[in-house]
Amino acid sequence: MPLQDDLLELAALDRRAVRAVMESNQKDLAAALHAYQKLRKSIRKHLLDQTYVSIASPEARSLAQKLTTGEGLPTDKILKQLDANKDLLDFSYDELDELGEELFSSWFSHYEYISGLAELRPLVIHGAVSEAVSRLVRQVKDCYAFQQYDAAYGLCRAVIEASVRDICVRRQLFPDLGENVILFEEFKWGELRRKVSSGDLSKRLQHLYADLCAVLHARKTVTKEEAREAFEETLQVVEQLYMTNGRSGPGKLNSTVSD
Repeated sequence: MPLQDDLLELAALDRRAVRAVMESNQKDLAAALHAYQKLRKSIRKHLLDQTYVSIASPEARSLAQKLTTGEGLPTDKILKQLDANKDLLDFSYDELDELGEELFSSWFSHYEYISGLAELRPLVIHGAVSEAVSRLVRQVKDCYAFQQYDAAYGLCRAVIEASVRDICVRRQLFPDLGENVILFEEFKWGELRRKVSSGDLSKRLQHLYADLCAVLHARKTVTKEEAREAFEETLQVVEQLYMTNGRSGPGKLNSTVSD
């Protein structure tokens, strides 16, 4: 298990560097730091493109977690103290170019990104939506453009939830915005759906929401076309929700749907 071996070797180098500091052994410290930095960077490169790693050793697993969460090892603190103005563990510009070519540019470019964005339209309504709705629509479009179709599909559910929440808040179905998060969590999805929709729209919303849950619950994966169709259906439903609930002025919705 090369990765496990590298991690355990890194732990040994960490202990060696700490011991050198305690013994004021400058020569051994310099050698340990050089070897530590080189091996740590190699491990980080290996982990960049991994979704998961299988490591038998508990110690090695702990090290992998510390290296990727910013906690680091004692030697990392030594390196920072030696040069507080520079992160000695950053990749060089040449290394960033090399890694970018290997992990990004080899399969993706601005052409694919713009082409992907061009396939999706924005949300079109009269007036404004909450920042959360706008942000999530943007994230769906970005995920789609970056060919992360499962993520785009799953985020469509979040767009629906944020839109329903926005409508409920604007219709003042909750006492105040300060407590809205807690109150919103207390409602079941079916209750919220019925507050903002009825009839065919409610059924359409119910079916779409159930379909979108399939990816989030890991029951299916989707194609590019399925993600595009789900986003378009989401936009249509959200647009109809805002239109059905009406707008009497900036930031307010009419209560046109019976509770």
